[in-house]
Amino acid sequence: MEKLPIGISDFKQVKEEGYYYVDKSLFIKEVLDNVKIILLTRPRRFGKTINLSLLRYFFEKANTDTSYLFKDLKIWKEGGPYTRHQGQYPVIFLTFKGVKEDNWEKTYEWFRNIIAEEFKDHSYLLKNNFLTGDEKTLFKKIINRNASELEYKNSLRTLSAFLYRYHQQRVVILIDEYDTPVNASYLNGFYEQTTPFMRSLFEGAYKDNEYLEKGVITGILRVAKEGFFSGLNNLKAYSVLSHPFADKFGFTEAEVIQMLEDYGVKEALPTIQAWYNGYVVGNQAVIYNPWSILNYVDTREDGLRPHWVNTSDNALIQELIVDDEFKNRKRLLELIDGQGFVMRPSETMIFPGLRGDETAVWTLLLYGGYLNAINRRRDDNDEFFYLRYDDTQ
Repeated sequence: MEKLPIGISDFKQVKEEGYYYVDKSLFIKEVLDNVKIILLTRPRRFGKTINLSLLRYFFEKANTDTSYLFKDLKIWKEGGPYTRHQGQYPVIFLTFKGVKEDNWEKTYEWFRNIIAEEFKDHSYLLKNNFLTGDEKTLFKKIINRNASELEYKNSLRTLSAFLYRYHQQRVVILIDEYDTPVNASYLNGFYEQTTPFMRSLFEGAYKDNEYLEKGVITGILRVAKEGFFSGLNNLKAYSVLSHPFADKFGFTEAEVIQMLEDYGVKEALPTIQAWYNGYVVGNQAVIYNPWSILNYVDTREDGLRPHWVNTSDNALIQELIVDDEFKNRKRLLELIDGQGFVMRPSETMIFPGLRGDETAVWTLLLYGGYLNAINRRRDDNDEFFYLRYDDTQ
């Protein structure tokens, strides 16, 4: 029986070490068929990091052939229009999932370290006098963590230019959990220091970057108005309310049934359906949280447990609910009691205006995975959803 990849988010490790893998490789096809820059938001523990890792190993131009990782997957059956992209691009990959500090100085140190490590991964650029003297100096300053703030802000544009010149191929830039530092800085009172840095970093990576082939960004929320994505006319954002990519994160019911069959516990399906319930994503697709399902199968002798909720970081939601400006605690109690309500969630989050914004609380609960959007209806140009809390998950 294959091992379960609990806590493992590196696609290559999952494949090479024989872990159980639910084939999400058609995510690659949907990315290739979509616009140049994509923002994908999902709750925590929903497979965002391993999917970006999947993209990285598929696109990345490596010293050795990595096609063996994909030849038994669905993407390979799509043929030449897609397989021709395998191993063809330099890739920049950053994850901000660990950036949860309580002050700007520590957060900035995280950014410097993450960027430095990515430059170090491409240190072959320092060989054979490929870079000019000034370019080498800048490259080494970034690796040694002593570049200026402006140089770090421009670092992704700088690195993509160097990579394009070396490989004669445009660059894929992947950023995982982009909003984690934003949440932490808002909660700890240094939001106004974090956002200008990140805005410049993102503009350098994605805005009018002639060296960019494709950009994919993941997070939980779509941050608005701070300008992270201002001017990116070719960006599309997809959330749990969107049909595109609906089955590419989390497990479909068919995938859950197959896993239960593979591990000899198919009879547990009705109980799992009642306990872990599944999210409605996009146009009524029922998607299960992979963290809950993997942990249940792994520890099935111990029975059903609330695996996902015990891992979630809900400090922002807690702060907004206990804030004096939050007035509708009655609705919150009604949700806990099993009642639902109809609303139009915000597409984006405006952090400076969160306190006192009741819609923001329900939107956070929805995008964070605590509420389920059961039904939708259109009214003129607006779209409304019936939201419900499912306490078993």
